[in-house]
Amino acid sequence: MIPYLKNGSGLISRARKYFNDTREPFAITLTGGKLYFIVRELASSFGVSNSALYEFSRQPLGEKDDVVSRKTGIKNPRLKSLSQLNNDFWKQQLLPGERYSELQERFLGYIETSLIQADTSNKSATCEAANHEHTSLMEWTQSVLIDAGVRAFFGDKLLELEPDLPKHFLKFNNEQWKLWHKWPKTTQMRAAKSQCIKTMQQYLALPKHERPGAAYMVEIMETTQRALGIPEDDIAIVLFMLLWTTNTNTYKLLFWALAHLLRDPGLLATIREETAPAIKPGKGVSIPYLTDSCPWLSALLNEVLRIYGDASSTRLVTAPTSIGGKALPVGSCVVVPAQQLHFNRSIYGPDVNEFAPERFIRSKNLTHSSSYRPFGGGISYCPGRLLARQEVSIFIALALARFDVEIVGERKFPVADKGKPTAGVMSPKPGEDLLLRLSPR
Repeated sequence: MIPYLKNGSGLISRARKYFNDTREPFAITLTGGKLYFIVRELASSFGVSNSALYEFSRQPLGEKDDVVSRKTGIKNPRLKSLSQLNNDFWKQQLLPGERYSELQERFLGYIETSLIQADTSNKSATCEAANHEHTSLMEWTQSVLIDAGVRAFFGDKLLELEPDLPKHFLKFNNEQWKLWHKWPKTTQMRAAKSQCIKTMQQYLALPKHERPGAAYMVEIMETTQRALGIPEDDIAIVLFMLLWTTNTNTYKLLFWALAHLLRDPGLLATIREETAPAIKPGKGVSIPYLTDSCPWLSALLNEVLRIYGDASSTRLVTAPTSIGGKALPVGSCVVVPAQQLHFNRSIYGPDVNEFAPERFIRSKNLTHSSSYRPFGGGISYCPGRLLARQEVSIFIALALARFDVEIVGERKFPVADKGKPTAGVMSPKPGEDLLLRLSPR
């Protein structure tokens, strides 16, 4: 039991090797029984009330019972529950279309402001770093992307209400796994969570005209929940979950991408040259160019996600199923850990344990392999995958155009914290960071 709690991913790796790396299904027995992963309702872990959870999951019995449609005009011919409708809303916000393009432009504007303009009313880590000798890579990535993430979804009001919101968010995010595992001694994490929710309550208490700039997803979630009569305290928790979901992994993806890029002068030069045409003076950044015409930037992000992506897909067995000659009992929970898929030697070759973005240049179909699942798959395929990659791509392109960036000192390369459960991308171990010197070009 203790090895699993200390390093669940490591224990799974040892179990896989114990079975000669056959890649066939296996079970782990703890405390006398087989381990089945039971996932607690996420909203419940955050503190959403049982009555609100019931309203979220209740499907209307007919058109007259469809309160959300009657009060908001939203079409719901299949009589979906609000929980099911939220999945549709996420797709409308985060998959290509008008609403996605609008959100994309917001992110671009906020990241550009942080990396290019010395805005004295909103000093970013970059602007401060440019005037000082050293800056922390982790603080740089956190400061710019979390600021952009909060403002793009909620407008400027949240950070006006609580300028330290990013700090409270990070205190929560660094220990959020304790919430799911009901870990003891969580005072600091829970205090940070409470402060974030308190700020969200203050935001909701304001008239809408005093908090402009909310994205479609925030507006529609608030509107539909109010239509169902869900208390404002519960709405605040749900919106904090949105803030957490949209900010929990992206800065870590950027941290690892820059850490590897800055350690490889050849790759750095290649990506700087490759992304330069995307930046047009007076016209901003061409996101289509970064997406479609920068294969080495794409390969860098693909390899970071392969090495540091630690999400898992969970499925309930509802009918007799056999995989790899192993019978899976009905009613059991099947967990597919991405880390194990991403180190499949038969797919990625003998250098599977090395950081090698060129593998995605050599084999352009690797991202379509069933052994590459950094964003999950099926019904749990992360809808924010496109936005996350584009946020990071924008930052890298602008930073390389704006600054000469170099690592200060002879620090060892940061080590990933594989012992800490994560909801996506692994963090570096505490204290593992790089100091940078930024010189305007």
